[in-house]
Amino acid sequence: MNLSTKFSLFNALSRVAILLLLVGVLPQVMSRLALVSTDQRLAQKKEKVLRLIRRNGISDFIESGQSSYGSYNLLKEEFISLEEIPPGPKIDLIEDAKRAVEDEIVEYRVLSYSFAEGNQYYLLEIGRSTGSIGETERNFRGYAFAILLVAVALTTLADLAFFRYLLAPLGTIIRQRLKNTHHPAAFNFDPILTNTTDFRYLDDSLREMMTTIQDSFTKERKFIADASHELLTPLAALQYRFDNMLSDESLSDENLLRIVESQRTVHRLRTIIKSLLMISKIENDQFPRTETVSLAALVAEVSEEVQERLEVQQLTLKYQVEPDFQVSNCNRGLLFTLLYNLVSNAIKYNREGGQLYLKGRPATAGNGYVLEIRDTGLGIAKEQLPRLFLRFDKGGSTDPDSYGLGLSIVRTIADLHGIAIEVNSIEGLGTSFLLIFPAPVEQLATA
Repeated sequence: MNLSTKFSLFNALSRVAILLLLVGVLPQVMSRLALVSTDQRLAQKKEKVLRLIRRNGISDFIESGQSSYGSYNLLKEEFISLEEIPPGPKIDLIEDAKRAVEDEIVEYRVLSYSFAEGNQYYLLEIGRSTGSIGETERNFRGYAFAILLVAVALTTLADLAFFRYLLAPLGTIIRQRLKNTHHPAAFNFDPILTNTTDFRYLDDSLREMMTTIQDSFTKERKFIADASHELLTPLAALQYRFDNMLSDESLSDENLLRIVESQRTVHRLRTIIKSLLMISKIENDQFPRTETVSLAALVAEVSEEVQERLEVQQLTLKYQVEPDFQVSNCNRGLLFTLLYNLVSNAIKYNREGGQLYLKGRPATAGNGYVLEIRDTGLGIAKEQLPRLFLRFDKGGSTDPDSYGLGLSIVRTIADLHGIAIEVNSIEGLGTSFLLIFPAPVEQLATA
């Protein structure tokens, strides 16, 4: 989960927690607000009635010969009552009370207020039913909840947009600096535009680090080139001298045999140096990968290359690559070396009259392709499989011409091209190498 998603998820969860908290508190708050609003409304009506009495007199409410006045609205939601009372303590309060209205008991929020008018005392009561108060409360609650939801949604979207804007440079750094940068040569040194100092510092640090790595790679390449030249040149001179010595007819058979053995040693050294040089160049990404290669054509070419060795050892090679697979962004020469080394091993460690199979098929998952190289040879011991691709590890082989570098080259080339390798072997029955080629980028895009 990326940083932006984590920020957004935390933001949303925190707002949901706040929302749940407010939902729990909201009814009490709305109930209190509705009660305060009702009390204020009753007080306003009291002041209005008192102004009318002071202006027009009590007769507007209580006619001569009567001692009280009462009025209810049509739905019994509100009432006003005015009646004469004996002198007594001052009354000015608001409380809940019940009133009998037309044989029905109704609960009201009642304001009671006593005052003197002339020589008489009166009690003014103004009431509003608690049912109407509850309706006001529900309206308040509904409006508040709707506004709260809209506010949460808007702030969440605003925060998400801000997080994306804020973290956009980080996403650019990850895409351009970290993803698919397997070698300094593929690194993009253009600075990332951002006004966030932390991201700018991160970008500058990555570019500085990669510059140092690139310098180290350049020095390593130069060292490898110089070392290989310095090593191969004297070996070539030795080879030339040995060739001249072999043409001397005065040498004894014993000396001739020693010279031949020395030539073999020189040949081995040259082969090891060239193999190590190839591995180093592959690891330093010095081979261009701009070609698209037909796997069927490559298998046919390798098969043709080893025909003479097959005939010498009386082996049979069968191959079938259907449907064909196009390996994109590759180096044809390196892929040829990869297949040739595997087929060469299958020939070398096969039994006389044995068979080799090269079979291609689409991967089970539907993305990519699998090429199997299988032989009917000696097989590989189970304990040797984990060390199969280690350099200079000959395993159980006693072949003096084996240097333990062939499969190491295979692994290095496969890693460069993103090819996975699986090995299955049974001693006495044979070995199977599975090369799993990744799907082309356009196939992944449409999947």
